[in-house]
Amino acid sequence: MKFVCDKNSLFEGVNIAIRGVSSRTTLPILQGIKISALKSQVKFSGTDLDIGIECQIPAVVEEEGEIVVPAKIFSELVRKLPEGDVKIESDSQNTVNVVCDSINFTIAGSDALEFPEIPKVSKENSFKLTQNILKDLIRKTVFCIAQEQTRPILTGVLFEVFQNEVKAVALDGFRMAIYSYQSEEKFFEEDIEKYSIVIPGKTLEEIYRILKDEETEIEIYHTANQVLFQIENTKVISRLLEGSFINYNAVLPKDYKTEVVVKREVLTESIERASLIAESKNNLIKFEIGDKFITVSSNSEKGKMVEKIEVDVKGIFLEIAFNSRYLLDSLRAIDEEEITLYFINSINPLIIKPIGSKDYLYMILPVKLN
Repeated sequence: MKFVCDKNSLFEGVNIAIRGVSSRTTLPILQGIKISALKSQVKFSGTDLDIGIECQIPAVVEEEGEIVVPAKIFSELVRKLPEGDVKIESDSQNTVNVVCDSINFTIAGSDALEFPEIPKVSKENSFKLTQNILKDLIRKTVFCIAQEQTRPILTGVLFEVFQNEVKAVALDGFRMAIYSYQSEEKFFEEDIEKYSIVIPGKTLEEIYRILKDEETEIEIYHTANQVLFQIENTKVISRLLEGSFINYNAVLPKDYKTEVVVKREVLTESIERASLIAESKNNLIKFEIGDKFITVSSNSEKGKMVEKIEVDVKGIFLEIAFNSRYLLDSLRAIDEEEITLYFINSINPLIIKPIGSKDYLYMILPVKLN
């Protein structure tokens, strides 16, 4: 194998592919990136067997071939190379030679035949989103996935694709986020109501790091157990989570007794201050909702904090407590300036909705007060 490419293109390809490389594995080959030189391009591939990432870059290929290089060493080397052309070649002993300017670097590679094949995904079922819309769908929901593997289906985000809407839902048993994107164009022409897939949170977090804040379209293909994201010159292939997702509509409260309108930034800053001395076990803070005010407080061995915020209140007064981290995660995901808090009582979930948008809803269970 022998090719020449630009250092910046090389860095982009390696930096994207390495996101698929396994950090913890008993298979040494999975700690590498496969380099495939073919015709006028070079492909970099990384996989941990659950997720596979491929990125193609333009190159002058003098000799086609494939090799696997140790991901960490190779990526660090590429990052530290100067600007300009980089020449890479391998020999029959799987030795890789990297030349840039006056630098000559040799790495021991591995036979590409040992590298697992990244599966192909059928392109029968598909829909398109722009990069910035998909980023929003991920950013506003993925923080609510379960971290424990006791219920694997909850470690992913449910994507429900309707003819003119894509809805993302994540929950972990303590909180839930729902975000939907409405489109004037149809996502599919088939005579069905919707289809649903559950994408692992880890996959979405890696995709989020690859996506750009722009309106270029990406294509999403899926089968019963796999999904493929085609993002410009990059492919991300992942398994889907199997099983039935929770009927999230059934757990949403319907009747509210109290509504509080408040500026998001003001409430966020108050909760941040209260969380500094909140009880560390569950980050407990308390809301007391009265006439025209919400009092945010926390009390622990570290000290005590009380702060009154002027708000618009409709309904009954109440006291209720929450994990401050769960509240902050949600408030930081909302872009609108004002939000409405919907309460039933001190033991039922809180619903948070941004004012001026029907696209986002956040639910959080309270902590029992002694």
